[in-house]
Amino acid sequence: MLEVHQRLGAKLTEFGGWEMPLNYKSTGVIAEHNAVRNDVGLFDVSHLGKLRVRGPGAGDALQFAVTSDVIGLPKRKARYGLVLTEDGGCVDDVFVYRVADDEWLVVPNASNVAAVADRIEGSGVEVVDEWDRWAILAIQGPRSFEIFDVVFPGSGALQLKLHTWSYLDVGGHTGMVARTGYTGERGFELYAPSEVAIDAFEALLDAGCAPVGLGARDTLRLEMGYALYGHELTTDINPLEAGLGWAIAWDAPFRGKDALEKIRSEGPARRSIALACRDRGVPRQGYEVYADHQVVGVVTSGNHSPTLGTGIALALVDARDPRHTAPGKRVAIAARGRRIGADIVETPFVKKR
Repeated sequence: MLEVHQRLGAKLTEFGGWEMPLNYKSTGVIAEHNAVRNDVGLFDVSHLGKLRVRGPGAGDALQFAVTSDVIGLPKRKARYGLVLTEDGGCVDDVFVYRVADDEWLVVPNASNVAAVADRIEGSGVEVVDEWDRWAILAIQGPRSFEIFDVVFPGSGALQLKLHTWSYLDVGGHTGMVARTGYTGERGFELYAPSEVAIDAFEALLDAGCAPVGLGARDTLRLEMGYALYGHELTTDINPLEAGLGWAIAWDAPFRGKDALEKIRSEGPARRSIALACRDRGVPRQGYEVYADHQVVGVVTSGNHSPTLGTGIALALVDARDPRHTAPGKRVAIAARGRRIGADIVETPFVKKR
């Protein structure tokens, strides 16, 4: 795939051990972002991990490794979950796909494949890294259904519900298509066998998809308020602080459950909040957040929102004073010797259609 991105004029960056397109020189981040919001964009996200987990002990091992209910997940459905440390910190966030009674596909972030695999442990379980078997292509945007049906007519993908998946033919090979994504727009993620991945990518481009890089992927997910590993999710931040309590199956056994139950009973000391800037300026990770003339937190993700035309951010702040997390509260973000006025708002920053 690298040669295809180079031919398209991609500005490449190292990401999780992969060379990935940050953006394409003929368009740029803002144009690529707007293509996804208003038309249809195509991402190569093949850097994501692909772990095949199977065997008679796979269900119990995976259930202990992930916070969501994976044993109760029906076949051909997918579910978001978290992999934790014993004290409740976030090792990674993953999507889990149920393949068969004793088989799942787990998709972690590229830099955390080994860490996630190491935490799926137990007797009667096999964890196979299939990084070279699949390319993952994300087709996202209002016209994604139209374009997908042109390239893969009669695949049945258009009938899939959100977070479900099915098999389909990709150039004479068996692939997978899932109603998943991380942009807030409707669309699909196509698991294309490596042998035919370039053909599938080029066919989608020819049908009308705009190539989109990691730069726009970040602004798109931020506009939706989605957490990103290394920013809102780290081993020093637990899911309740990150606002991801909905991804926890409290009735299921999982690593870190005792620690999280204690945090839930006492209340998290910090919370993730959303900030929309009133003043000009772009908030960045690490900038301090001020409320009532004191530092109350730090920005975990920040950028310019192409859709809103202003700076937006997610920040982790002291939750002991409820005023620091209340929507409507005015705060300031310290940015290179000046302060950017901002309001605490609710996510998503951009409402879904």
